[in-house]
Amino acid sequence: MKLLIAMFALLAIGAAGQETAQPNISTFSAPVMGKTVKGAPYSADEITESLQVLADGTRISHQSKATVYRDSQGRVRRESPDKIVIFDPVIGYSYTLDPKTMTVERLLMGTLVMNRQRRVFVFRNGATPSPEAIAMAKAELDSNVAELKANFDQLGEALAKLAKRNNPLTESLGQRSIEGLTADGTRATETIETGAVGNDRPIQVVYETWISPDLQTVVLTKHTDPRTGEETFRLANVRRGEPSPELFIVPADYKEK
Repeated sequence: MKLLIAMFALLAIGAAGQETAQPNISTFSAPVMGKTVKGAPYSADEITESLQVLADGTRISHQSKATVYRDSQGRVRRESPDKIVIFDPVIGYSYTLDPKTMTVERLLMGTLVMNRQRRVFVFRNGATPSPEAIAMAKAELDSNVAELKANFDQLGEALAKLAKRNNPLTESLGQRSIEGLTADGTRATETIETGAVGNDRPIQVVYETWISPDLQTVVLTKHTDPRTGEETFRLANVRRGEPSPELFIVPADYKEK
């Protein structure tokens, strides 16, 4: 699972310890977490590799590694050399730690809904927003229902046309053992027809994905594109069992931004 960074304009409703009739609007970068998975704890290394071979035989390769921990409550900690991110769906916050500056940024986790001004309403799990904030959010969302539906309909039509044009082929790869885990594999092959990007012959782009039903997470992906080379994401050194609870707590000596 890759860490994504998204830019949001936050309309915070029912912030911790506060209730206000006029929500505060600010801009920030927020780490994004996938679905919460409970009852399947593990620890592992996430390794991302890329390889590109040039026409003269020159090989260009890159590798990055992060360590991930997930406990039985669905909390996740991901460590890279310059950053630590903790997702805690139990209390509804994510934390981004900077080991160099010993600082931490705390952000709300919740249900996100974007309106036409590209502002995002964040409803924190368990929070009690003020009546004014609820009325404001409801009026704004109600006014956008028709527009949102029209946008989704247009998006669905565009995706259908794209799928038909590229004629993607999806096939099951069955099961195999990866890092001691049973994984289900699928392969999707996208064909870029002759002339679509100035190519004089068809180009095949292949996506291969292996998912562990036990951990409910991706254990291996391969993306092969003749134009860019091969990209691989994999889990290594998978350890089943409960990680230390201390991994999901911000150290007391970190200062909050």
